[in-house]
Amino acid sequence: MSVDDADSELVHIAVPAAYVPHVAALLAELDGWGGEARPAPRQPRPRPPEAVEWPTPELSRFARGRSKSHDTVLRMLDLLATRPGEWFSAEEVCAAIAVPRHRLGGALAGVSRMLRSHPAYRDLGLPLNRYVPSSLDGETGTFYWVSPEQARRWRQVRGDRGSTPPRPG
Repeated sequence: MSVDDADSELVHIAVPAAYVPHVAALLAELDGWGGEARPAPRQPRPRPPEAVEWPTPELSRFARGRSKSHDTVLRMLDLLATRPGEWFSAEEVCAAIAVPRHRLGGALAGVSRMLRSHPAYRDLGLPLNRYVPSSLDGETGTFYWVSPEQARRWRQVRGDRGSTPPRPG
């Protein structure tokens, strides 16, 4: 297909502004191939930033939370601490701790709001890492994990609870 033919078949696609240079480069590359369809090269997965490591006293205080949102996040942390550094999809977390996806999202949102409003937690963020890959990474969904050090601190705070399977919801 020539460029003249392509002009008659334009399609508007919404693209995040950050991806415009990548899309423009891909289009230029495709034009260089004479319109022959080839897959876009996969971008290397960026290394997501690590979350702040929570000090043990703050983890201990957080573990004493009693709301339903807290309970869900505590069980999630118990799960993540069993396999430090391993990424769990949101679906895997939900299946393991027996909560629906909407409840997990609601719990994380509720706890996040509480943490932002509490002076002792405001700068710490959630006590777990979260990564939402871009569509360019070739993966979808949300992934969660804790670092080995965060897992060690969490298991220390939780005692035996952090080493046993989470209870159903």
